[in-house]
Amino acid sequence: MKSMSEKLEEDPENISEQTKTILRRLLAADDVMRMKYHKGELTRKEVSIIGGNIAATIDGIFLRALRDREFAEEIAPVLMDKIDHGDANPLPYLHLLQVLAYRHRLEVDGEVQKPEEMIDTYKRVRARLDLDNIVKQKAELEEEFKEKIEQLREKWKKNTMFG
Repeated sequence: MKSMSEKLEEDPENISEQTKTILRRLLAADDVMRMKYHKGELTRKEVSIIGGNIAATIDGIFLRALRDREFAEEIAPVLMDKIDHGDANPLPYLHLLQVLAYRHRLEVDGEVQKPEEMIDTYKRVRARLDLDNIVKQKAELEEEFKEKIEQLREKWKKNTMFG
């Protein structure tokens, strides 16, 4: 049986369909890898290596989709399926899908993404967070969290159950 890469080399006319198949398999592999990690069948290092390779390949597919609207339309449903039914965090895939939707003005879930929406979303963030002082706020919160973590450690040291 031939591998997907061998099939791609032999049949360049069918590359879009084959690439969609590869993408589906990689997205499923992402779920399987995470499940195996949680079962203890893969180490953190193995997951990092496999996940990095999956991500690099998906990035390559995504870059092609950024250049080719027709291809973007073909892979958008594959990404939607991962977002709706995958076991991993859907946010990276949702982000990729949104970038494609903005770039090619694709319809996703009955909605066409418009570039001016980015201005509206920025305004909504600004209404909820003081972005002018956000770096200072982050530093203060990090310090606060460090203090709380240190307090918990001290409590745990004193507690014989955790000691």
